[in-house]
Amino acid sequence: MSEQSELIVDAEHLAIVRTQLKELGVRENDSDPEVDGRLRLALIGNIENLPEYAERARRRYWNEIDTLERRNERDFTDLDVLLYDLRTRFGAETGGIPMLGKNRDTFIGYPQHKSQGDPRPLSAPLELSPVGNVQDGVRVGVVDTPLYMHPFFTKELVETDLESKPAADGSFGAWQGHSAFVTGVIHQHAPDSHIVVKAGLDGGTGRNTVWETAKKIADFVEKPRIGVLNLSFGTITADGQPPLALRRAIDVVKKGNENLVIVAAAGNRGPRRNPPLAVWPAAMTEVVAVGATDAAFSTNRTWVDVTSDGIDVRGLYLEGRVRMSLGSVDFAGYAIISGTSFAAARVSGLIANELKSEPDPAKAMQRVLDGKLVMPYRPV
Repeated sequence: MSEQSELIVDAEHLAIVRTQLKELGVRENDSDPEVDGRLRLALIGNIENLPEYAERARRRYWNEIDTLERRNERDFTDLDVLLYDLRTRFGAETGGIPMLGKNRDTFIGYPQHKSQGDPRPLSAPLELSPVGNVQDGVRVGVVDTPLYMHPFFTKELVETDLESKPAADGSFGAWQGHSAFVTGVIHQHAPDSHIVVKAGLDGGTGRNTVWETAKKIADFVEKPRIGVLNLSFGTITADGQPPLALRRAIDVVKKGNENLVIVAAAGNRGPRRNPPLAVWPAAMTEVVAVGATDAAFSTNRTWVDVTSDGIDVRGLYLEGRVRMSLGSVDFAGYAIISGTSFAAARVSGLIANELKSEPDPAKAMQRVLDGKLVMPYRPV
């Protein structure tokens, strides 16, 4: 994963952090920090002389950093060094440490590497649930890639802030169909729901920074009001702590809508022998973390709440030529894909369907569990 040379800081602490950076000889670029009023966070953009600064700071804290690297079995990046220096100085000088962290990556991952995890064409059209009476349904929010407007999608069913378009040669990238697949799975289990898709991930790579993704989550503080929020992506951190921006986004959207149910994919471990300690936001307590039932690729940590079907899921996809890891493949608008992304989408749809008649989120979740379509996770 890449690492941005950027810091995310609580807006209240922005001025003192910038003053300290100046005293350390750390140069910000010419643009002013971006401040998001909903998240109450600020983004300090690319730092111009981070490697030169970090080399000096490593010498200052050589023993401390070496000990921490050995204990955590990982090397400090230049940004880790800067954060350590800032926290150390603030702790010594003021007795308090400002809230600050990295601008990390968020990402989606298919279950395996290379072509084994690519979507497979489905030649026969699916038997799709007709769009129901959305006036009676629960609105479902989705933060994902820009939405490919599949011919099945109508304005009654779905809305989005950014549509996915093909390249100049008419082809698509594989990730461009991810949000359409997620949306289709949600609809299959909640045909009365209106689904609102926010483009918080890049359609070309399936990634973005936590800053950009968190802002899209925060969009749901405003209208339209939703009952379920589906987050089929995640991020991992070397220290096992939730990224500041994602933590704040979840807090803000829950504060604005206490009955909101947030569902997130537990993550696909792919070729990893051992899964990460935590995948965020799924590992947050107030989020329903969903794994894929009986799937070797599904993350199997104790914070996983439930599992649902995530193997060879059939759903809506791109229509046209799609660039895969080992070449291009033609799709007719439908595909078969495996992953916890789609297990999470299924759970989101099932919960939304129950919320129509049972407004209490805990009771609605229990109804879903009672239906045996979703199983509580039992760590081995």
